[in-house]
Amino acid sequence: MKVRLNKAHNQLTTGSLIVLLLSLCLPMPVWADKAQDFYDQALTHLQREEFEKAAASLQEALKVFPRFAAAHYLLGSIAYHDLQQPQQAITHLKQAVALHPNFAQAYLDLGRIYQHHDKLEAAKTAFQKAVEIYPQSPEAHLNLAIVYEQTEERELAIRTYEHTLDLEAGQPIALYRLAILHNQQGNMDQAKQRLQTLTRLDPQHTDAWLLLGKIEERAGQTTQAIQAYRQALHADPDSMDAHYALGYLLQTAQQAEQAATHFQEVIRLNPTHAEAHLNLGVLYVNLDKLEQAEQEYLTARKLNPNMVEVYYNLGVFYEFHRKNLARACPQYIQYQQLGGQDERTQKLLKSGRCAS
Repeated sequence: MKVRLNKAHNQLTTGSLIVLLLSLCLPMPVWADKAQDFYDQALTHLQREEFEKAAASLQEALKVFPRFAAAHYLLGSIAYHDLQQPQQAITHLKQAVALHPNFAQAYLDLGRIYQHHDKLEAAKTAFQKAVEIYPQSPEAHLNLAIVYEQTEERELAIRTYEHTLDLEAGQPIALYRLAILHNQQGNMDQAKQRLQTLTRLDPQHTDAWLLLGKIEERAGQTTQAIQAYRQALHADPDSMDAHYALGYLLQTAQQAEQAATHFQEVIRLNPTHAEAHLNLGVLYVNLDKLEQAEQEYLTARKLNPNMVEVYYNLGVFYEFHRKNLARACPQYIQYQQLGGQDERTQKLLKSGRCAS
């Protein structure tokens, strides 16, 4: 699971960056005024999105005053977010925390870079340090919880997500990830509780509605599952997963027309979705649209020649709807070769009728 890094420096004003500098409480000798001038130039360039010029100004500031922690931090942030230089970013962020050991934000950014590059143990150490320095930071706890989840320390992840919610009630990532972890552990009630809270706070959270639908579906609560999937589509009309799930449930509920509409949407979104073509073929048969049904079956077979169900359905289609056993038999033979176990087709193939 990748973590998207926040381009925090682009959201800071010049004033707030100066406050950041002052908050470091570092002694600034008089001769370092020139370093401050270069730093201020960097802020101006940064506001104009002149990232290379900002980096150059910060390098000049560091030549004058190498122990300028805020300059190291800002240069590291620019190097990573804007110049795609992760190693230089790590070097400068590490220098920032070496100069200012309580620089929690620098540890957070270091952790994010390590996490993004799958250096999970280094990321964990950085986030743990950020939590130690700033225990009231929901952001630090959230990032630590995510890396615990990535390293499969699920109980630690759960506890840390829960602590994140203690600090920031309604934090959406914590609610969603907790729901996933509870679902994986079979704690359906807890998973549903987290998802219901999340969807109440954010009705547009498509993934939360989808997971809630899957949980309700697995529990046999078809009506509630359909409702959740429809809410997912309300949030994202192009959610292919929601369309497929609704198509399947409505097909099972004998609502062929509505089910067909959803499988058509799946195919619109992904024309190579073999299972959707197969299911749509079944529905077209039920709706007595035989030409369309045959085309969907043939498309599914072309897209996935190893899908055993398509050969069975084609065989049944040719045998009973086209009254053409000669065309049905090759489908049944392929079905059996792929491992199909239908007793009726086995008897048919053994009867010798397919050999004639």
